[in-house]
Amino acid sequence: MTNVYAIWKGLACTLAIGAYAGLVQAQGTSVQITASKDNTLYESTSGATSNGAGIHFFVGKTNGGSIRRGLVAFDLSEIPQGATISSVTLTLNMSKTNIAAPTTSISLHRVLADWGEATSDATGQEGRGAAATPDDATWIHRFFNTDTWNTAGGDFQSTTSGIAAVSGVASYTWGSTNEMVADVQSWVDNPEGNFGWLLKGNESSNTTAKRFDTRENASAANRPILNINFIDPTNVEDRSGQTPTGFAMAQNYPNPFNPTTQINYAIARSGRTQIEIFNILGSKVRTLVNAVQPAGTYRVRWDGKNDGGAVVANGVYVYRLRAGSFVDMKKMLFVK
Repeated sequence: MTNVYAIWKGLACTLAIGAYAGLVQAQGTSVQITASKDNTLYESTSGATSNGAGIHFFVGKTNGGSIRRGLVAFDLSEIPQGATISSVTLTLNMSKTNIAAPTTSISLHRVLADWGEATSDATGQEGRGAAATPDDATWIHRFFNTDTWNTAGGDFQSTTSGIAAVSGVASYTWGSTNEMVADVQSWVDNPEGNFGWLLKGNESSNTTAKRFDTRENASAANRPILNINFIDPTNVEDRSGQTPTGFAMAQNYPNPFNPTTQINYAIARSGRTQIEIFNILGSKVRTLVNAVQPAGTYRVRWDGKNDGGAVVANGVYVYRLRAGSFVDMKKMLFVK
């Protein structure tokens, strides 16, 4: 990763979105989204414990040596299809911890299968959970007591999407990371794959469990919040109010990117337009546009795949606009 960034720096490429000769402006939008569901996976051989309707969820290992893992997901339907995600942060309020517990890291992992939040509601401090009700997520079940995880304790990516160090009672923020941006981008592009994140704490030592507030918490300020910045594809506008008077191509955004990026361009006269992507050795890897287009401003997205549908390798790529006699090229960085 360091070598890729060193190459990128050496090529002196800009990391911000460009304007095209004053014709086109990309506008950013920010939203705050409260969790649509959350739950706790309580380590159990029976898989009969949950807390779907509780006001807390738990992460880490209890005094008695039992593991707790949190689940949280967000409904992203208010973000328009075609939007490009530029940054993502997750904020959680930790409301209880063992005073003697040291600072510990809690990681986010993308969940790989759907799961449920039903009506189970633990009493007291909620650390022991409650009897699972139909469609609750448990240590064994995605939906109690019909559908199970492939692996007890949840199906999730082993690699982390984000990580935060937590200690005393306070609010904590994860991100923004390239991985979190990639997760949210994929959920916006493919909503059927949006299963949220699993939170995993220190599971090697007892007395590391942390209690976080859920979406059911009475205080709205303490509920899980996802902050997202994105470029709305409908907010790319012709600032001149008329047909572009020149040809231009903007720097892609976001940049670096994973898994998708957007390229904005303007053509002044109708004709065949081509946008192609090449690797640093000059070999073409993808044709994004090859069509006759009327004069106007356009946008196109690249999903980091070649013409064969395979994800390309990390590194610097060149994208080229050819429209009539006009040719422009820019560099971008793809980072997995």
